[in-house]
Amino acid sequence: MILRGCVFNLAFVCLLAVAFGGSSYFWFKFWVRGKSIPTPNLIGKTLTESRAVCSDLGLVVVVDNRKDRHGDNVPAGSVVWQNRAPESLIKRGTRIHVGQSLGPLVLRVPELTGKSARTAMLQLNQRNLRIGAISYFQHGQTQNAAAAEPAFGEVVGEQTSVSVAIALPPPPRAFVMPDLINRRLDDVKFRLENYGFLLSNVKMESYPGVDDGTIIRQYPLPGGKVRKGEPISLVVATQEIPFD
Repeated sequence: MILRGCVFNLAFVCLLAVAFGGSSYFWFKFWVRGKSIPTPNLIGKTLTESRAVCSDLGLVVVVDNRKDRHGDNVPAGSVVWQNRAPESLIKRGTRIHVGQSLGPLVLRVPELTGKSARTAMLQLNQRNLRIGAISYFQHGQTQNAAAAEPAFGEVVGEQTSVSVAIALPPPPRAFVMPDLINRRLDDVKFRLENYGFLLSNVKMESYPGVDDGTIIRQYPLPGGKVRKGEPISLVVATQEIPFD
């Protein structure tokens, strides 16, 4: 009898636990889930439309301008972002934060005229444009961007390839190298430096029978081309044994 009573009491306790659990789940669904509503999809709607939809559902729209962004498929001023995923369950009175569309992103080829080649490349990269072909032509006094294809100011899409023409300064004027052999170094040096040429190296070499200070070899050779700033080397005779 005692054993049967224990079994009966245990069964009764289990029955009460099941009944209590079922009741709790039912009331949880009724009071909690029963008052939850699916989050509306506000993407693409104007703020007026979004507020009207949320007002009917007992929700509040909060504009967060920090979340404003460009949207190719969303008109400017409409909702482009919301912090609650559509269809997710929320309570009435919940605040839904939204960001507005700034409209499609309009990219224009930047004005590069007069910019250095390096600056032109950086500006294209900063605007999410790709560098296309680079061509060079002689014009002006410095190395600067002078033209682009598509042209400066033209509206283009992201990652558009932009070709750039770089203007280069013309090369220095070339002169015919005169024959300096058998001339005096002092006189030649004065004349070369006076005309802007660079006498970079003068080597003294023992050469019997030739007066000291007389040029015996030169580079560039007579008749060759030489530009201002390019080095000119001379070998000059001396009666003394030069020390290396």
